[in-house]
Amino acid sequence: MERIGEIAAILAALSWTVNSLVIERLGRGFSAWALNILTKTGGLIAVSLLSVILRGSLFPGADLRQWGLLLLSGFVGFSIGDGFLYAAFQRLGAKRTMLIFSANPVFAAVLGWLILGEALGLKHAAGILTAVSGIMIVILSDTPAKGEKADARGILFAALATLGQAVGVLLSKAGMQGLDAVPAAQIRLVGGTLGMAVLVSLARQWKSIPLVLHAPSGRKVITTSVLLGTLIGMVLSMLAIKFTRVAVASILTSLMPVMILPVSAVFLKEKITLREIVGAVTAVLGVSILFL
Repeated sequence: MERIGEIAAILAALSWTVNSLVIERLGRGFSAWALNILTKTGGLIAVSLLSVILRGSLFPGADLRQWGLLLLSGFVGFSIGDGFLYAAFQRLGAKRTMLIFSANPVFAAVLGWLILGEALGLKHAAGILTAVSGIMIVILSDTPAKGEKADARGILFAALATLGQAVGVLLSKAGMQGLDAVPAAQIRLVGGTLGMAVLVSLARQWKSIPLVLHAPSGRKVITTSVLLGTLIGMVLSMLAIKFTRVAVASILTSLMPVMILPVSAVFLKEKITLREIVGAVTAVLGVSILFL
């Protein structure tokens, strides 16, 4: 199907938008590392079941090169990137975290060009820069007021999450050549889950896992993250990475700050400012250029 990669990326962003709001509102007070390893473990089980249903096989049919690249992608993108992203959501909130995270498509474009040789044409470059500008306009409307102290640790967490995500996407693109999205997602989740187990051990956070599971809000966060953030969002993002350029997939899956606006307005009854509307329109214009 034409534009399947771009459509999958947009749907993945929508899934992650709802998931990020749930984490922000219900995930406060829980260990980010505990939330992440529980989500990745549950996601691995869910994606493996999906593999059995769709492919009739539990184990991915991948070669050693694909296993190696996708395992590393899972460790970098999920264990490191998502771990810091969860922590940034808790300290900065979804919108402020996304302000820094919006640099991800730029990193992905540069890395994709340097390592994979994915040169961007004028149309793609213009669309990505326009969309990034719109995203930044949206998020800047909710940045700390003048004189308000910035959370330095939260900013660092968001920056590390951005770098981890860009490198993880690049490794996924290289590793899933000749491999379908579901088995590729399985292998990434194996790497992410094993990596998180190591990090949780080093951080001595195993004792925080029962606190998440025993709390009703913790169980809601994990259930939502497994279904929306991992099973749906992750598989769709792998489709996007497979069928379109790394930079294009990255900008489309980074539309969460724009998508948050209608979700917040309709379901949370939050007011949308003129600046946010201008930013959203600018981001949509950038996306439209990519689809021309």
